[in-house]
Amino acid sequence: MIEGNGHARAGDFTSERVLGHSVSRLGSDVLTLMELQTELLQVDLKQWMSGFVRSMIAITIGLVLALASLPVLIAAFGYFLNEVAGLSMAASMLIAGLSGVVIAAAVVGVGIWLLKREKGMLHRFKTELRHNVRWLKHVLSRPTTAAHSEV
Repeated sequence: MIEGNGHARAGDFTSERVLGHSVSRLGSDVLTLMELQTELLQVDLKQWMSGFVRSMIAITIGLVLALASLPVLIAAFGYFLNEVAGLSMAASMLIAGLSGVVIAAAVVGVGIWLLKREKGMLHRFKTELRHNVRWLKHVLSRPTTAAHSEV
């Protein structure tokens, strides 16, 4: 700042240097946090994809097995009921068909359960991002306190 006689006060240059240093440091810290958040996002996405892929594999295997083996099993179970229980062929086949649907639903249910279990996706990334934003707000709202504690 300029005094009445046209000369700058010595304390103003020091304040400007401290402010410049603080802004420079804050910028560096923000860039570092952005880099770390990006790395954490990559790790979380990779981990989530691993769980997602396992869930999809379980659902797919269950559906493929159900589609491939259920017609044969249903027919065999229907004939078995017809012979052993003395039911009509229609009733035997209906019971056998419903049994196949229940088994398929159970396998798909296990796959869906595995998929829902992974709903904590990006939890670490979100937690760290919240923490970093809180820190940044704190530093920006109290620049003198942060500058004195770190300089």
